[in-house]
Amino acid sequence: MSYSLYVFLFTFKQAFFSVLLTVPLGILMARALVWNQGWKPTQFCLKLLGIPLITPALVSILGFITLAGYFFNVYSFTGILLAHLVFYSPFVALFMINSWHFIPEEHYRLSAQLHFSPWQIFALMEAPQLRKSMIEITWITFCLFLNSFTTIMILGGGPHHTTLSVALYQSLFFFYNPTQGLNFAGLQVFLSFCLAAGTTLFKSLPHGSSLKMPALPSLKSNFQKPLVIFSLFLILAPLMVVASFSFFSLSKTLSNPMLWHALSRSLLISGFMGPLCLLLTLALVKYETLFSKPLASLYLLLPPALLGVFLFCISLEWDFLPPEIFLFLMQLFIVLPFSFRLLKGPYQILQMTYHPTSHSLGLSSFQRFFLIEWPLLKKPLATALGLSLALSLGDFQSLAFFASPDIPGLSSLLYMQMGKYNFEESMGTALILLLLCYLLYQLPHWVLRTNVRT
Repeated sequence: MSYSLYVFLFTFKQAFFSVLLTVPLGILMARALVWNQGWKPTQFCLKLLGIPLITPALVSILGFITLAGYFFNVYSFTGILLAHLVFYSPFVALFMINSWHFIPEEHYRLSAQLHFSPWQIFALMEAPQLRKSMIEITWITFCLFLNSFTTIMILGGGPHHTTLSVALYQSLFFFYNPTQGLNFAGLQVFLSFCLAAGTTLFKSLPHGSSLKMPALPSLKSNFQKPLVIFSLFLILAPLMVVASFSFFSLSKTLSNPMLWHALSRSLLISGFMGPLCLLLTLALVKYETLFSKPLASLYLLLPPALLGVFLFCISLEWDFLPPEIFLFLMQLFIVLPFSFRLLKGPYQILQMTYHPTSHSLGLSSFQRFFLIEWPLLKKPLATALGLSLALSLGDFQSLAFFASPDIPGLSSLLYMQMGKYNFEESMGTALILLLLCYLLYQLPHWVLRTNVRT
């Protein structure tokens, strides 16, 4: 068996087993949270479910290595699977909870009158209602695991534990083997076409959402409470490890001049990328074209490593352009699908609900935006902007291709510290990166006062 074929098969193997572990656990977590919504730990967990999405991958991996390294070898196939389980099961739970909101409460009242057991409720009532969402989240996570880069780069990366994306990056930047890189690129293009065909088959494009969140069913189930506690542990354990260890080395980290150069560079990139991504997303949502819908799933189909290699080759030919332009293009590719998904559903529902009325009243586009669209879209806009800022700041994949060795970004600085086994400084850098991502995510909500009732 050739090495290229082995890497291709290992890419499928790790994605298949990661999905097999992550999706069932995420569904069980979502069901436990739905059934115990009145419990205070559940309410706290619901507020934290979105944190793994804005947490930089390197920070989560550093916490995972520190915590799990005492029990087994994390730099292995088992470590890759468990890392995917820890990082993506809250994402699956968040996706499935949003789907649970669309199950009518009357169904639960009827099941209570018929004295259904919890298993009967799931098998006869919930599973048929959630089948489409289950298929979608399974396919989405499978695509994400196939294109996984940062996790495999840190925990795998060796000859026996590498994926196509990482092997493509290593063959060009570590081993300087263009022939082997071309083989991996061809396999990666073939894989992208297969994923595109599968996405069309499963129709797993992000679906719409509701402007008004329906109430969760009022259910109680004591045996699922330990699963809620376990969900909290999965979300908080890696972050708490980073926070606790970093306090001993924070002063040493802050005295490093390279940190402040990396911080200013990352904030400059993020401050430019956030508003730019929001404007492009609004244009794509408002003036829908043939390219709008494919953008919603482009990140799942085309791996960032393949795009990074493509842009890097162009940057070598067009050396008169600064590398920041290609860095911005790659970050737009990574961030745009997430912000598009956040705004697409609410804007469609708003147009269907209020467009006929505003047209009959003769409102101009300016009046329609400030009187109708802005009050209802303010929170999704703030979320999309905050997510764009946080993802841009914590992004490592684009910096791996276009970061300057002299003035790296904050994520690439953390990667260099982890590669040198500089435990103390890496923990301090990780904490600063985590806090900045959270602050940037919340900043638009604070400025626009989205939590204030009007």
